[in-house]
This record gives sequence, C-alpha cells and structure tokens, in this order.
Amino acid sequence: MIRPAPRCLVPTGFATLKRVDYEIPEHIAIHRRDGRTEVLLHRAMAVIGPQKIEIKSARGTVILPLIGLALAGFIGWYLATRGFGLPFWLLVVLLLVCMILVPFSAMSLISSVVGADVVIDARKGSATWQQGYLGMGIGTKELVPFEKIDHLEVTIEGDQPDRWHDNVDDLRQFALVLVKPSGKRLILAQVPVPAYGQADGMDRTLAVGQAVARLVGSRVVIPEGWEMVEIETSTGEPVQKPAAPAKGKARGRRR
Repeated sequence: MIRPAPRCLVPTGFATLKRVDYEIPEHIAIHRRDGRTEVLLHRAMAVIGPQKIEIKSARGTVILPLIGLALAGFIGWYLATRGFGLPFWLLVVLLLVCMILVPFSAMSLISSVVGADVVIDARKGSATWQQGYLGMGIGTKELVPFEKIDHLEVTIEGDQPDRWHDNVDDLRQFALVLVKPSGKRLILAQVPVPAYGQADGMDRTLAVGQAVARLVGSRVVIPEGWEMVEIETSTGEPVQKPAAPAKGKARGRRR
C-alpha cells in the first residue's frame, strides 16, 4: 500500500522572513476522540480545535501536585492517629508543611487540569494569555483582539555562529511569537530541540503557528532559507516526485 509521505521542513540557510502555507504533518499530530488535534511542545501541548486553540501544560505536570497532595494527606493522617506523642516543635513543622503543600499543590493541579497558558478563541475574537502558577491558569493577564494581530513569526535561537569561537549551539530554541501592529511581541509557544532535530522543532512550532493564523485570519512568517519538502519519516530522505512524461511520446502501445 502506498501512502503519501508527511511534509516536513528542512533548513537551507537563515536570513530574513517569508510567508508560507503549511499543514500539520501526521508524525507530530495526536488525534483526540473529541475531534481535536494535539501537538506536543516543551512541557506543554497545543490543543487545536475548529473554534479554539489552547496552549496548556502537558499531562505529566499533574504528577508533582498529586504527590504533594498525597504527602499532605499522609501527614494529616499521621498527626490525627499518632501525633499525640510527637514533640511540640515537630507538630508545628508538620502543620506548616501541610499549610504550604495543600494550597500550592491544589493550585498547580487546577492549572494543569483545567488551566491554559494561552487561549485563542474564535467565538470571542481574541487571544488571551492566562495568569501563571498563582493564577491557576484561569485569570487573564493579556488580551489581544484578532484585529490587533499583525502577524505571527517563528524565531530561532542557537543557529548563528556567534556565541563561542564561531561555533553554533547544540540546541535550537524555536519560538512562536505574536506581533502586534505597535511592534509588541508576545510569545505563544517555545520548542527547544537538539540541533540534529531542528526540522522536528520547526514542524511543531509552525504547525501551531499555521493553525493559529488560520483561526485569527493572519499569516505566519519563518526565517528565509527554510523550504517545504516531502520526506519519508521512516528513512528521513526526501520523496522523489515522479518525472512528467515527455511531450510527443505515446503512453501505450499501438495495436
């Protein structure tokens, strides 16, 4: 069975910016049962739907707050059942630990489960940056209406030989940035990857950027020198397009 190879980006150099059209490659898309698509980022994920895009914490971030709540519950049970024989100073210390663990773990759990860092909602016509850890990913920190969005931009750090003895970094930091007409720049997502995996980093960053651009009616620009090619993900080699038949030659035999 022949299947079309996923489309990816490969670098050919770096300079100014240009506009591109892009689809989400299958090798980075995770299709959910509710019809939405997930793209994994750095300790975060983008949940892409037809009317809303959420950039939120990854599922693994719920582990630490659950451990904190479990530890606080164990301390409370221990104090209630065996705390009568403990020294007074130890009781105070354990109570203080519980007072710190419970609220911070609960806020972190709420932020991981229902909160989001950025919400782009077509119904409201705006992109919203939510409050961070103490805001549980729910309160509004920055709000940008769609008409105030000039364009989206993909930036790369670590690819220029100007850091140490003209050597490039072993890491590439991709970032998706929203640019307003005033020039203000707001970061939507970041994807750090090893230098050898920079094509995958660009794929993930640009996939989210293109989805946001289509939702808000804007455009995405990427560093010049990146071009769209089709590659076979199993081999990493570019897919050779079939050559067009020469003019004037018959395609079949005559009888």
